[in-house]
Amino acid sequence: MGVNLNQEMMPVFLALMVVAAIAWLIVSNRLYTELRLNYPWLYKTLGSPKLFMKKSLATNLKVIRFILKDADGAKVAPDVIRLCQGLRSLFYIYMICLAGSLILLLAKMDWI
Repeated sequence: MGVNLNQEMMPVFLALMVVAAIAWLIVSNRLYTELRLNYPWLYKTLGSPKLFMKKSLATNLKVIRFILKDADGAKVAPDVIRLCQGLRSLFYIYMICLAGSLILLLAKMDWI
C-alpha cells in the first residue's frame, strides 16, 4: 500500500532543479570572480575554485562550507555575503526538490 502522492509535481520539481542549477552556475561564477579579484587570500584558501575547471572534492567542500556557514563571519563586502546567501538559497531549493523527486519516485515504485 503506497502513499498517495501527486505525481504531477515531478515535472515541477525537475524544472526547479534545472533552473536552480543554471542559477547556481551564474551566481557561483560571479562569486569566484569577486573573490579572485578582491579577496585573493580567501580565494586561495578556498582552493582557487573555477566554474568549469576540474575541482577536487576538498575544494568543493571548502566552497560549500564557506557558502553555508563561514561567509557571514568573513571580512568581506556585503556583495559577497549576498552572493553567498543567494547560493545558499539555491542549494536549499535544489535539495528540497531533489528530496521531493526521490519521494515521488519511490512512491511511484511502491517503495513507500
